Amino acid sequence: MEVRDTHSYTQDVDTLFKHFSDAEQVKIKHEALGARAINPVKFEATDSTLEVVLEREVPADVPRAMKKFLSDWNQVKQIESWTGTPGEGYRCDISIEIQGVPVSITGTLELKPEGTGCTNTVCLDISCGIPLVGKKLAELVASQSKTSMKEEYEYIKSALG
Repeated sequence: MEVRDTHSYTQDVDTLFKHFSDAEQVKIKHEALGARAINPVKFEATDSTLEVVLEREVPADVPRAMKKFLSDWNQVKQIESWTGTPGEGYRCDISIEIQGVPVSITGTLELKPEGTGCTNTVCLDISCGIPLVGKKLAELVASQSKTSMKEEYEYIKSALG
């Protein structure tokens, strides 16, 4: 199941990349979005690369039928590997693991110049190999991911002014 969205910003790609590269800003963002126990395990940035391993607990609105797989709070490990060229754009390969949940989340983020601003195209592939309930679980995670993407976009737009 694919979750895809493109977010437009008035800032240039380098400004947005610097925002993603700032460990303190990332922590503040995730706290504002409701996460807790945020732990930037790895945060190594240069002008053209970024390697991130971020652990955190995130809240989820889980229907009773899915409580066997997801909790109201879930431990998430997010791994990002960014490369790019200043002024031209950046690409991120991302994977997200939800501890104890048999769902695979992988994808890409692409920052590209657009006029005087930029766009961030987010594409996530969410899958679950469990027969019968796997599709419903993947749909639930996809729905939660769409909501999280929208909230993060609104937060970043506000934070960057």
